[in-house]
Amino acid sequence: MFERYTERARRTVFFAHYEAGVFGSRFIEPEHLLLGLLREDRMLVNRFLRPNTLRESIRKKIEANLVAHDEGGTPRDLRLSNECKRVLACAAEEAHRLSNKHIGGEYLLLGLLRDDKNPAARMLNEAGIHLASAREDLTRTPHNDSIQIPDENQVPDEKAVIESLPPDVLEAETRIRSIVSRMEEAITKHDFEKARECADEERRERQNLRWLYKQHGLDQ
Repeated sequence: MFERYTERARRTVFFAHYEAGVFGSRFIEPEHLLLGLLREDRMLVNRFLRPNTLRESIRKKIEANLVAHDEGGTPRDLRLSNECKRVLACAAEEAHRLSNKHIGGEYLLLGLLRDDKNPAARMLNEAGIHLASAREDLTRTPHNDSIQIPDENQVPDEKAVIESLPPDVLEAETRIRSIVSRMEEAITKHDFEKARECADEERRERQNLRWLYKQHGLDQ
């Protein structure tokens, strides 16, 4: 199904799968795909969502709407929802419209925008991103998803954060960063079995982290 996808687009779909697993969702929804896009294709995200606070606002809205379930399928069992399949079909149509045989992150974005009934599209619209203008912008200046840029949003004032966190919370977050690093390395090497194992491990750690946040009153 994903033979035409660029490597970054495939990684975006993998991270959508991963995000669905984190939330214990039963299916991979368009919102998970948007989370994957926010995480993986930072150049595209920065092009349309320059203010960091705007990107964070979208992520918080998605996280607020995606209620975690303790009895969801295991990450490797998750399937695309019908809504997500429709988004991917729209993405393929957008690529075909521009005579592009490869489906990159920009077409995933257009696919999300085309299905205006899904929450991800509404959030993008609220952020000022609309199908017609995004399509025109990408037609005028094609996106190159082989280029990556640092995500300045992932470089906070670490000293201030460390000083404010309880030791057990800090240890849990350090473990999660280590797991994510191993998972991203596995994805780069196309070792998706190892990546899934890391995703399972991180899901457990994040459940523990949520519990710690509640214990310390940090989940407000």
